[in-house]
Amino acid sequence: MTQSSSARPFRHAALARWGSFWALLVVLCAGLASPLVSEAAAASSSSKSSSSSSKKKSSGGKSSAKKKSGSKKKASSKSAAPKPIRPLQRDVVGPEAVPDGDWAEGETDTDGEGDLEEDTGDAGDPESELEAIERELLSQPAGPEPEIVYAEGPPPPPPPPVKPRSLKHALIPGESLDDIAALYKVEVGDLAKWNGLRAGEPIPKKKKDLRVITTHSPPPREKLEHLIKRGDTWEKIGAEFGVEVATLRQQNPRLGDKLEPKPKQKLKVVAWKDLDVSPSAGLGTKLSQIRVRAGGLSIGKPNRGKLVRGVELPDRPDLYVKRKPDESYASTHTVMQTMAAITRFRHESSFKGQVVIGGMSRARGGRFRPHKSHQSGRDVDIRLPVLRSAEGKRHTTSADVDWKATWQLMRAFLDTGEVEYIFLEYNLQKRLYKAARESGVSREQLDAWLEWPVKIKKRSNKRVLIRHVEGHTTHMHVRIRCGPTEKHCYSSR
Repeated sequence: MTQSSSARPFRHAALARWGSFWALLVVLCAGLASPLVSEAAAASSSSKSSSSSSKKKSSGGKSSAKKKSGSKKKASSKSAAPKPIRPLQRDVVGPEAVPDGDWAEGETDTDGEGDLEEDTGDAGDPESELEAIERELLSQPAGPEPEIVYAEGPPPPPPPPVKPRSLKHALIPGESLDDIAALYKVEVGDLAKWNGLRAGEPIPKKKKDLRVITTHSPPPREKLEHLIKRGDTWEKIGAEFGVEVATLRQQNPRLGDKLEPKPKQKLKVVAWKDLDVSPSAGLGTKLSQIRVRAGGLSIGKPNRGKLVRGVELPDRPDLYVKRKPDESYASTHTVMQTMAAITRFRHESSFKGQVVIGGMSRARGGRFRPHKSHQSGRDVDIRLPVLRSAEGKRHTTSADVDWKATWQLMRAFLDTGEVEYIFLEYNLQKRLYKAARESGVSREQLDAWLEWPVKIKKRSNKRVLIRHVEGHTTHMHVRIRCGPTEKHCYSSR
């Protein structure tokens, strides 16, 4: 009994120690389990929120897709309906320039005065754009409209570079090597060497021409002929020709001192006279007297354009005759160049006939029959000058044309430096070429000006000023370039 009672306190203490151990273990386990549970709860809550948000997004995407498809259906339904045409509310800069080319296939023009540009069908409404430009220019103050004066006249274009060329000089009776060398500005020794002759000796009579290598074109010569009649003398004929008697007799060595032909005998006195092509005194004064009203502007292209404040070609019967006064309007620049060219022609040529001006443009430009071009105030039709024998004829042919005067008139326009084109049928350009060569123009210069003898085929690279357009058989068509102040004017070059 004693032992049992003493062992009880020991067991009670052991049990107490084990109880406290287990209590401590339970507390530790509870502390470790609580953060794990909170983390799991947080993870489960985040997964729920993400799944709910994804469901919302998917539902939102479906709704937005529905909205987009609905908007597309609405847009397609709107595009199907035609849009109303509204006036242009933008700044107009005018039609774009069109490259140079031939007419469109099958396109015709009643008088052959079509433009060399292709009609490519400009986007938009070109007519409304031209009208807008016209309103814009007319709304601007025109100012006091000062007169434009030619002080000294337009300077001639600089001559192109010319390479030495070999040519044949037709001999005139009485000419010497010294005379010919001075004419072509070459050395006498070189001239003799080229022809197998000796300097200082007369030219053999059997020689008809001499070879010359030169870069210089001599002044043109005019051949004059006079059929001898009773009472004629060397002095009388010399005064008529404007040639000295000594020169006249030297050029006709077979005629004697007395000009007395036998009955039924026809004798001629022949003379060659050098033409003076140097600028004559007084031309600058005549050009300075030209007065042209300012403000006339060309807009658009020659075959689709208008004329703002059109300037009427002044009445100048001493220079030209206007055949169609209602169609004698153009830009200030065109009227100015036309008057200057004809003034120069009248001053430097001996042509006394009429220079007839045909169609130009109307006061406001635009198309008028039978022309396709002539719409922007830059085109001028001029009848080819005719011989005196053909004056008054209703219908003239190429045989009635004074080709020498025709070339001089064209040359006067070319010398302004403001010509864009001159239209003349190809078959007639041969006669013009011959007249130009007789007046002393070199082949190289004519090759840069004239289409003949190599006809241009469509879009050739050969850029000549005088070119073929059908219908120009009795008149030339001169087109003047855009003026320096015409910002809405479009050239075809």
